[in-house]
Amino acid sequence: MKRTGKRLVAGLVVAALSISGATGVPAVASSAVVPGLSWHRCDVHFLCSELSVPVDYADPTGAHLGLALAELPATSAQAIGDLVMNPGGPGASGVQFLETTSFPAALRSSFNLVGFDPRGTGQSDPVSCEDAAGIRNMIALDPDPQTPAQVATVVRTVKAFDRSCAEHTSMSLLENVGTRDTVRDLDLIRAALGQPKLDYMGFSYGTYIGELYAQMFPGQVRAMVLDGTVDPALSSSATVSGQAKGFETDLGDFFAWCPGNKSCAAELPQGAKVAYEKLFQGLAAGDRLMADLPAQFGGPQQVTPGLAETAAAGSLYSDQTWSYLASGIAQGLAGNGYLLAVLAYVFQGMMLNGQFSNLVAASYAISCADRPYLKTVTAYEQLAARLVKADPDFGGISAWSDVACAYWPVPAQGPVAPIHAAGSPPILVIGSTGDPATPYPWAQAVARQLDHAELLTRTGPGHTGYINSTCVQRWTDRYLATLEMPPQGTSCTSSA
Repeated sequence: MKRTGKRLVAGLVVAALSISGATGVPAVASSAVVPGLSWHRCDVHFLCSELSVPVDYADPTGAHLGLALAELPATSAQAIGDLVMNPGGPGASGVQFLETTSFPAALRSSFNLVGFDPRGTGQSDPVSCEDAAGIRNMIALDPDPQTPAQVATVVRTVKAFDRSCAEHTSMSLLENVGTRDTVRDLDLIRAALGQPKLDYMGFSYGTYIGELYAQMFPGQVRAMVLDGTVDPALSSSATVSGQAKGFETDLGDFFAWCPGNKSCAAELPQGAKVAYEKLFQGLAAGDRLMADLPAQFGGPQQVTPGLAETAAAGSLYSDQTWSYLASGIAQGLAGNGYLLAVLAYVFQGMMLNGQFSNLVAASYAISCADRPYLKTVTAYEQLAARLVKADPDFGGISAWSDVACAYWPVPAQGPVAPIHAAGSPPILVIGSTGDPATPYPWAQAVARQLDHAELLTRTGPGHTGYINSTCVQRWTDRYLATLEMPPQGTSCTSSA
């Protein structure tokens, strides 16, 4: 889903399934000329390259764009080949992910690891929208507007954001930036790497790229791992409903964790739940909380409910960041909103110079192009009223998270439908029982939808399994190297 101030999820989009040929564009990319890759050393350990791909696959001889790629060469001369990876988003940089992530020795020995920035993202002809001030305004928006004036402010702000994207990005890119085009790019990457079949590992939204690739190119898959799995059969409303419940549950896990953690218990002696509710109820009632940020981050500014909600959601992605949320709450109750603001902005792609990556812009551009969304303010108000009843902390922010897509300048592509990937080899699906962003039932559903798949379960909180469990890593690395699936019903803990 989109990582915006109105979004809960980092590293995820749930995009609708495009049945092969449904948009009038051939499923295969063979009509495009596949150039080779010229690698150059771009760091001590990495190689970099660029692949030229058509902007519009319906016109493969027309305008092209350059996809940025990075490779971490295998540590063994007997490596199996290239493993292409995507960290999610949409809008996350695969190049940056590769360069900043540590991978197990077994995986490093078996494969050259390859990351790429999907079209419209990072260094690959990035979508451009608002400046840093505009992005901060988006993040600060009221996450659950109640009054007509509040709703009008939200609508006015997201409309301005949408217009800025159309003004600063070519319409040809916006019309061809969806996941279906990225999947065709991925097949050209496979061919340019000289691999007869693709080895792929996708996290969060990256699982949708993998699902659609397996659907469109089933015979060109050797091995595929889907971790933090997206269910493409869900409507936009069902998607945000599942996430509201997932984040609400994870927030409860955070509350339960705090008393047993020495630092959290000391910072929030009244209990995390009481402190959290006091802070957010105060903000909703109009309490003024300031963050004294440096000039490059916008200078002193008010911490709005939207900013605080974004900080909380981002901190719930991993139990390793729960301590930051505890500190942010404690500081906020003491009148200092600095940490909450920084957590929110970093979550949305803020860099050390105060500028933002194009994460938010690319997230909207890809998400809004990929699937249909609700189109009227009344529909969003009704959805919010329904979700808040079951999940009061995250129901509203979930319901309103898609509202910018109601005014997006490019029509959505393709229907919402289950994934089958008939003819593909067995695919490894990984789901985590406490994943707030891609709830465990989604992994279960996709494992059932796919014609050939096995589900590997991680028990515990946090988004995705591979980075949170050495047990998951061992089974995944074995599958990628040997194609041996874990036994049916295999479950891993986060600590093992």
